[in-house]
Amino acid sequence: MTVVVLGSVNHDVVCEVSRLPGPGETILAAETRTNLGGKGSNQAVAAAKAGGQVEFVARVGEDPDPSLRKSLCEYGVGLEAVVEVPGARTGTAYISVAAGENQIVVDPAANFRWESDAELDSSVAAELIAAAEVVVAQLEVPVRVVRWTARHARRFILNAAPASSLPAELLRRCDPLIVNESELAGLTGEVATTPRQAFDQARALCLDGVPAVVATLGAAGAVWVRRDGPSTVAGGHQPAPRIHSTDSTGAGDAFVGALATALAEGGDLPSGVAFATAAAALAVQAAGTHTAYPTRDRITAALSAVPPAREFA
Repeated sequence: MTVVVLGSVNHDVVCEVSRLPGPGETILAAETRTNLGGKGSNQAVAAAKAGGQVEFVARVGEDPDPSLRKSLCEYGVGLEAVVEVPGARTGTAYISVAAGENQIVVDPAANFRWESDAELDSSVAAELIAAAEVVVAQLEVPVRVVRWTARHARRFILNAAPASSLPAELLRRCDPLIVNESELAGLTGEVATTPRQAFDQARALCLDGVPAVVATLGAAGAVWVRRDGPSTVAGGHQPAPRIHSTDSTGAGDAFVGALATALAEGGDLPSGVAFATAAAALAVQAAGTHTAYPTRDRITAALSAVPPAREFA
């Protein structure tokens, strides 16, 4: 087993609008579509399309839409540990998209209906997680389940989204911890306005015990830091290629999935971040999530357009 993704699965209701509404404002959508989403589902598909062998661990509602499983299977995602929760609905996300930006409201539903830790210990999910090269989780499921996952994984990646207060014991297991600019600010208490500032914040997290940190910076690319010893770190800045963004929905998930596949295959953190940057740049150039995520061949071809990385001391 290469990659296990534990996380959320949602029905996405996406509205294309001319601009994002302000507080209390009603605007008309030009188009509405429904597709499969959730950060867990997105990252599983992104990892599989990037070339990974992927199993998905998730909770869905009773009698889910059969297209949910069919869609994931078509992308090569294993569903042995996707469990239906009696009496629950599958999660739903309401997304407004305008000029490449988005607003999202999520009803978690079955995503927050998990068994006790003792029951999980004897589950198929526990076997899959223990066998995986890399295990990925996010925070659209209960933190208790994320902590359980981290304890059972050989190498654990946490995409700390949406932003949440996290225990130090969990952060010390993240290799790497992946955050965007706002999530990084939530963990450090300060907003970074340059890649160097983001690097310094990620560096502080590593010196405080996190094994590695990757911070995505949108059009500015990403920074990465890894801890080489109790008081030493190494890292740098990976710029992003210049592209026109059509739809940023799920771009961070494309990055996480591609990075997980690269690391599971034995790549180092800098090369994995470059691979993930290429994947995310391709993903934002098309509307939607799963259909927009690039295949391994496309990512490999796009690597030549990714600018050289710069190491930071």
